[in-house]
Amino acid sequence: MVLLAIADTSYNFLYIDMGAIGSQLDGGVFAQTRLGEMLLKQDANLPKPEALPCTTNRSPMDYFLVGDDAFPLWNYLIKPYPQRGLSKKDWIYNYRLSRAHRMVENAFRILANRFRVFHTSICLKPDRAESIVLASCVLHNIGRSSGEPLHT
Repeated sequence: MVLLAIADTSYNFLYIDMGAIGSQLDGGVFAQTRLGEMLLKQDANLPKPEALPCTTNRSPMDYFLVGDDAFPLWNYLIKPYPQRGLSKKDWIYNYRLSRAHRMVENAFRILANRFRVFHTSICLKPDRAESIVLASCVLHNIGRSSGEPLHT
């Protein structure tokens, strides 16, 4: 099963979708979620563009999701340039985008280290496993907001 999630810069999960068949590509899985459908229809009620903090450029910037190569390029999702023959500017873009992408990866690492059940296969029926994963993500967010230590 595929666990697809959106995380913020504080390692909290903002959106979770689970249950797609593991052989599907992430981009296809996301396009079939309720959020993916709303974003494609431009009906997701995203926050209004605003200026980035700590910059001299006060122009409003749109909100984007950061994806990897498994996702298609959509108007609300940015992904890295292909790795061959990059200009210096494109290489810097990819580097900075990979730093943003690591926030999501780190959220999963924190979740797995907090709940050791994710260090091995979950040998339960799919609906039970889905309940455990979703509950773990909620408890992860509660722990993050309460300042609880990252270990159990």
